[in-house]
Amino acid sequence: MTEPNFQSRVDTGRERTASAPMLMPGISVYADLRRENYAYVDKTRELKYLLDSGKYLFLARPRRFGKTLTLSTIECMYQGDWPEVRDPFVEMSHFTPKVPDELLFAGTSWEESGATSLKRPVIRLDLSAVTGNDVKEIKQSLTWHVAQQALVWYCRGLDPGIELKYLRDAATYPRLPQDMLKQMISTLRKQRGNPVVLVDEYDTPLLKLLGRSPAKVDPFFELFRDFFRVLKVCESELHKVLITGITRRAYGEMFSALNNLLDCTWKEEFGAVCGFTENDLDQPPLADCIEAAAMGLDLSINELRETLRANYNGYRFDPDGVGPAVYNPWSLCNALTDLMTPQGQARIQRRGFPAHWSDSGVSKVLVDALCRQPAEVNSMPFDDLDELDGDFYSNKSNSLKSLMLQGGYLTHHPERNGQPARLGWPNREVARTVLRDLARAHTGEKLPGIERLRNCLETGDHAELPNILLNCLYAFPYNIMEDEYAYHAALHGIFLGMNATPRSERRELSGRYDLATIYKGRACVFELKYNGSLKEAQVQADRRQYGRSLLVELERARDATCIALNITKTYDGEIGIEGSQRPVHDVGGEWILLHSDGR
Repeated sequence: MTEPNFQSRVDTGRERTASAPMLMPGISVYADLRRENYAYVDKTRELKYLLDSGKYLFLARPRRFGKTLTLSTIECMYQGDWPEVRDPFVEMSHFTPKVPDELLFAGTSWEESGATSLKRPVIRLDLSAVTGNDVKEIKQSLTWHVAQQALVWYCRGLDPGIELKYLRDAATYPRLPQDMLKQMISTLRKQRGNPVVLVDEYDTPLLKLLGRSPAKVDPFFELFRDFFRVLKVCESELHKVLITGITRRAYGEMFSALNNLLDCTWKEEFGAVCGFTENDLDQPPLADCIEAAAMGLDLSINELRETLRANYNGYRFDPDGVGPAVYNPWSLCNALTDLMTPQGQARIQRRGFPAHWSDSGVSKVLVDALCRQPAEVNSMPFDDLDELDGDFYSNKSNSLKSLMLQGGYLTHHPERNGQPARLGWPNREVARTVLRDLARAHTGEKLPGIERLRNCLETGDHAELPNILLNCLYAFPYNIMEDEYAYHAALHGIFLGMNATPRSERRELSGRYDLATIYKGRACVFELKYNGSLKEAQVQADRRQYGRSLLVELERARDATCIALNITKTYDGEIGIEGSQRPVHDVGGEWILLHSDGR
């Protein structure tokens, strides 16, 4: 993509990898990205396809999936960059420079279409700004927010249709917030054509109501039903409406009046609207970042791509899992930004790839629910279409599995190797952090077998370790633990919860081991395989001499043990663990089998 060159990039003061474009995942204003000449991954082709599909559209995506940037991009597609030219309170002396129309979408798929399309005013609403503890407070907050959007148009030099005194002090507005919105739609239409209404985070004010009784919740829903009804009343005056949020939970309650709203959430043709595909990583600017990062890590591009894919890709937004798999843009861009500096490269080499999305807010409510009912979340296919259509995808579904899917903690996996489509962890990042927090919660509650595990690590007697670990792991939602990453994450969390100082994927001279723990002067380094073979784990541990770096931290070399584990799982969910051990310092030594009941 050709980037505009009307202003140079800002110097951050950090030593950066040469020739790599600057990613700015924290900026969600499209015009600012172009104004400062930052990198932008072109999604305008997908956005045009979405916008052409209907007049009233709804799209739910997990948090940090680029929804706000998506709406900001659409805003610019319809009206260009429209800077402020006046202030309602003071005389303005400094203005934000306008990004020229010819450069705003230069090099994107929208460049040609944007030059010929009719410009329209856009009304942006972000309901994450609407707060309050009761209906009255939320109503006041909603009125204030609509007034702020009207004020935006006043500052741009147009008449929003509301008296300036109410824009300055929305608390004095004598009517309802939907009346203010209706007046703004009508007035802008007369000046610039039928407006576009974009609503971000529609469900934020209501997520806190989950779990309350219907009698207490309904007044809140009624407030928003009345507010959004104006979008139906003004149908002939509007050009387009797009509503986004994290979940579909409040969809049916809030938009009952919008009976022509097209829900695009689970349609495979819109799977790539938010998030990055493998094709996006093949093109600049992401391809340039990956090339520079691979060079800094002394990896091939394919090796780095494989690692990025395992950690951050895997989200699919259709029930059969046949749509495109996409990367979480927040995690991918932050990880690549980390890799643009020598310090970030060294940190990732020491500690592995970070979990930016999960670390920005794993739900405590989710973890608590998983602790109470781990078996409720499973990867088995649906029994019949009635469950698929009538319950799980219902906008009123309260099932834990449904909420995890909408929140991005689960995703659809396609039919594979003769097995039907199923649910599972999207990627390593999600599995690792959710299971880590779940494990820590479990160990805090005296997880069954945890005291035996403590004794095993403290004494160095690992004979019963496979059976002990198996007992611990059965407390997890094992039905969706279907890869090595998930079990690795669960074990890491268990060790972390019992203060056994876990170390994951640390690099040594000859390779990177899976997991190690130091507990009361003794060390164990683990090589895990899932549905592989114990011999394969032993051979890899021998070839790469895993754990040698731990010897310098111990008083005696014999206190470091290398343990090979192979976890097996049958199609019906039966799990078994087999293991063996040898001293870390004795690379050519004999592996001793550990006891395993097998299951």
